[in-house]
Amino acid sequence: MRESRLPHRPGQRGFTLVEVTVSLFVTIIVLLGVLALFDFSNRLTRVQSNISDMQQSLRVAQADSLRLIRMAGRGGIPVGNLPTGTAVAVQNNVADGTLVGGGTTPEVVPGSDVLTVRGVLTSSVYQINQSAPFNLTPSAAAPTGGTLQLSNPGPSGVAQDLTAITDAISKGRREGLVLVARQDPSIWVVVELNQGTSNITNPSNITVGFNITGGSHTAQYLQLSSTPGNYPTGLTSAVSVGIVEEYRFYVRRDYAVPNDKTSDLTPKLSRARVYPNTQTPWADDNNNWQVDISDNVFDLQVALGLDTAANDPGAGACGAGTIASDDINCSIYESADGENDDWMYNGEKNTDPALFANSDLYYIRITTLARTDRRDKDYQAPVLERVEDNTYSTADTSTVNSTNERMYRRRLLRTVIDMRNLG
Repeated sequence: MRESRLPHRPGQRGFTLVEVTVSLFVTIIVLLGVLALFDFSNRLTRVQSNISDMQQSLRVAQADSLRLIRMAGRGGIPVGNLPTGTAVAVQNNVADGTLVGGGTTPEVVPGSDVLTVRGVLTSSVYQINQSAPFNLTPSAAAPTGGTLQLSNPGPSGVAQDLTAITDAISKGRREGLVLVARQDPSIWVVVELNQGTSNITNPSNITVGFNITGGSHTAQYLQLSSTPGNYPTGLTSAVSVGIVEEYRFYVRRDYAVPNDKTSDLTPKLSRARVYPNTQTPWADDNNNWQVDISDNVFDLQVALGLDTAANDPGAGACGAGTIASDDINCSIYESADGENDDWMYNGEKNTDPALFANSDLYYIRITTLARTDRRDKDYQAPVLERVEDNTYSTADTSTVNSTNERMYRRRLLRTVIDMRNLG
């Protein structure tokens, strides 16, 4: 029997083992290159995404903060003598263990600042119904409380939403109310809302009761009046009333494992809301001590731009020691060497506090320093030395500049706020 054979064409044959091995090796090299490129692209995308998230978080945090900070001093509340002012106050470079409100309130990251703003009015400023009596009890000569009338629409015929003050009355919140004198807007007083003497039966025409003395916070509220600690004798009739608010912005000290200071620090830019000039959280709710605005913000620094004698150019177009119309050449002064600055807490030098006494506040500069959400083991951030007047330790053993902490990418955002209600 003859053996069958497959047809064979001349010159046709398979790959040798060497050829297969070489082609397989080349294919593996190409695949490894593609995978390496993909891994690099993936890591780059992840890093850029983390940075983008951090930057967006910073912008949102500052936008939320600026809205409230800019409103400080509404209702006539003055700036006071900084840094422990009335409308604005700053705790600079707080010590380890500082609590935002004492007691069991949240701890502030050491070295960061706490910015307090008062006189914020996020709800309406209400026109008082002048056709109804403004009652002071028991007498105008020695008042301890009183009532006023609000209506919708207001006296001028413009609609005014009474929801905020009606809500405060119905829930028994001890809000601070700022009353501005009808005859003189430079006279005002902050009193305490009294639910007991208020009447909201008719939501379009309500009676608002208030305590001048004898309330939970009346003594603290009177300190914010035009005659601190006392009811102004000239305020026998009020033209407007508003709910006064106080906020404190700070960096909350938090850890990956709660209360375990050996675990990773996970700081947050936070906001506390309290009844004005008190250590009582708004609505008596302890959750209002820590309304977190943004994660991974590990420093908040505040600098204050005041009109002091430092910018006095002597004789000339700008005048002596005042803000002039030429804001470019004759405004708040900040020298390169820090001598005689108009800026408090900018870190150039330790300036005599007397230089800033009783000066008008024009600007608040806030600086937030944030980091990405994740470490990158192949990255080392530059050593941090100083932001405003917060000088960081450059030793490798410090918290901010340790090897592990420098694996985070960092960004700084600085904003200058024009304080439109102060000065």
